Amino acid sequence: MGVLDSLLTSSSDDTSAGGTKRKYAILLNAGPENTPAAGNAFSYALELDDGGFEVQLFLDGAATKWPAEFAENPDRPYNADWERIERKGLLAGVCGYCANAFDVAEACRTVGVDLLSDETTHAPSLPELAAAEYEILTVG
Repeated sequence: MGVLDSLLTSSSDDTSAGGTKRKYAILLNAGPENTPAAGNAFSYALELDDGGFEVQLFLDGAATKWPAEFAENPDRPYNADWERIERKGLLAGVCGYCANAFDVAEACRTVGVDLLSDETTHAPSLPELAAAEYEILTVG
């Protein structure tokens, strides 16, 4: 049984023991040079959402290159997943610090992807996600 299978079948519904809806924050670090890992993160986000869970996908590190990559290369693998993620509102945004470090901040703004911080601050805040009761999954 895979990790997602165990997450999705560990309970008969999509709530935690306290009765609140379970939430997942997926932090993707894999950029276009690591397409298979990124594809896994895109699949995880969609599978969890389809399973009725609350999901937010955060692009961190080299993953901040994805918005511009898909805009420039719409035939790239996983573009259909990317479009579903955007359409479903699962993309929380990109780390502004990392987007600036990889020189893609303006490209992210151009395609309408939110920068979650400025060039001096890393985002997202893991303590804030944990305090908001997100399960944190890192990929890449």
